[in-house]
Amino acid sequence: MATSIYFLNFIVALGFYLCSMIHYSVKCPNPAAKYLSIETKAKTLGNPTIQIQIAAWRPGRYELQNYAQNIRGFGVWDVDGNPIPHKSINKDLWEVEVGYTQEIIIKYQYYANQLDAGASYVDDTQWYINPINCLVYFPDRIDENCALQINIPANYSIASSLEFDKNNTALASNFHELADSPLIAAAELLHETYQIKNTLFHLWIKGNANPDWRKIKEDFAAFSEVQINLFGDFPVAEYHFLFQLPDYKHYHGVEHLASTVICLGPGYNLMEISTYNDFLGISSHELFHAWNVKSIRPIEMFPYDYTKENYSNLGYVAEGVTTYYGDLMLLRAGVYPFEEYAKEVDSFLQRYYHNYGWQYMSLADSSHSTWLDGYKPTTAPDRRTNMYVKGLLVAFIMDIEIRKDTQNTKSMDDVLRSLYHDFAKQKKGYSEADYLTIINKISGKDYTQLFNKYVWGLDEIDTALAVAMEYIGCDIIQQPATKTCERIYGFKCGENGKTIITAIAPNSPADVARLSVGDEIVAINQIQTDNNNLEDVLRFGSDAEIELSFFRGKRLLKVKMQGNNDTYYPNRIMRKLKNLSEFQKDNFNKWSENN
Repeated sequence: MATSIYFLNFIVALGFYLCSMIHYSVKCPNPAAKYLSIETKAKTLGNPTIQIQIAAWRPGRYELQNYAQNIRGFGVWDVDGNPIPHKSINKDLWEVEVGYTQEIIIKYQYYANQLDAGASYVDDTQWYINPINCLVYFPDRIDENCALQINIPANYSIASSLEFDKNNTALASNFHELADSPLIAAAELLHETYQIKNTLFHLWIKGNANPDWRKIKEDFAAFSEVQINLFGDFPVAEYHFLFQLPDYKHYHGVEHLASTVICLGPGYNLMEISTYNDFLGISSHELFHAWNVKSIRPIEMFPYDYTKENYSNLGYVAEGVTTYYGDLMLLRAGVYPFEEYAKEVDSFLQRYYHNYGWQYMSLADSSHSTWLDGYKPTTAPDRRTNMYVKGLLVAFIMDIEIRKDTQNTKSMDDVLRSLYHDFAKQKKGYSEADYLTIINKISGKDYTQLFNKYVWGLDEIDTALAVAMEYIGCDIIQQPATKTCERIYGFKCGENGKTIITAIAPNSPADVARLSVGDEIVAINQIQTDNNNLEDVLRFGSDAEIELSFFRGKRLLKVKMQGNNDTYYPNRIMRKLKNLSEFQKDNFNKWSENN
């Protein structure tokens, strides 16, 4: 009798589970038109009024995206096909008076024509869907179970962290999981796997590539194992690398808990050394995010609120520390030799020092301000520093300071482990105060002054960076910029066919001559110039006063300019010293090896 009651209760619970589940269906009748046809079916559960939301942003890109701008034909119906009036509350929120209707169907089309790591895209070869930007949800029912069915062609297979059945339907525990689970459906998907301890890793490739699977799996297994060893375990049982490899140059990755989408091109150059190193670098970075930001999450984003900005100062941890460790994991795994690792650091050094925003906005404030202009190429010049770039350099400084203060018995590794085990695994977010407290506890010292200087303040990091480098037997040298426009005159130009100024060094000849970002140079000493001959013409006249003709808007202007004794935009190079002491050798090994 008890068994029968238990079974009956189970059936009732299962019925409620299925009835209250939110069902999504996606079709694409005409891929050439780029529109996905989306239906969302849900019980009203006795609620007379229902609000329907589409996300305003996506985790991993901390700026508003306004996905509602891609929607057309939005409408709500009952199961008999009768339209139900709805009204817009704001740009991405609708409200429906459903009355006694027990079930509603929401229909609309979503324009999917952006191929990068965080958008959605369809054509005659694939459906690439990021649920966060194209599926609506109910704000007060965000934790309900979801079912997603995609009506793909019969010859398509699906790459996703969601598990799809033979009817191409997958279940998600709530909208958060669904939103965090992108998919690629295509007829031609390359697929390989490898396993590290208890975690199965999937490698999916969509694109025109000829991968060397033996090398790829060997390298990926190496850096995956080093990362897992750092934290002790992996947050999920299976993880999927979803690679979009177009035939043109591209570089973009987006993290998810159980997957990542990486858009890198050109795909046909995948195994060439420069592209392959980018392939490794971005993959290691995004995998590290499975812990740092998808599991270890700032308290302001726990849980995510998809309707508005989730302001936090901790971008320098979420992105800066991840950028630091992404390449360091490749060095520790033996995938990058030191020379390749140093070359990656060099690129970040140029990005830091060639942007004078560090003089005007702190690292913490710049992290907070990412929501305003963090990803815009046309942002005000030198307004703020970059949380990825300065965040990396400050993470390195802190790592070495902790090692010095503990005689190499502790490091930033221990800080991350504490964040993972004491916060992420306890299902709670961490604050900036928590982060500092952990560092103080692990180092045995108070790091408030260091934070005041390099995180919350505007102090130069040069000395601290040099001291940290010296500790591991390295230094940073300066080499003159190779381009005359940068070295002698202090301005940078874009590579878009026109000679347009993109940056100007303070107090340089270009600055003194009152040139502006956006000016288009058309002649020097009455010789027509473009990106192909600018260097030759400038080098010829660099020892004398030159006359520069340029367009500012529609006005043709001229200025005279002459180099001075200073040089600008030097390249900074990380190198290992030739004669390391035994102390430095030991420090370097403890920092760079998989301990």
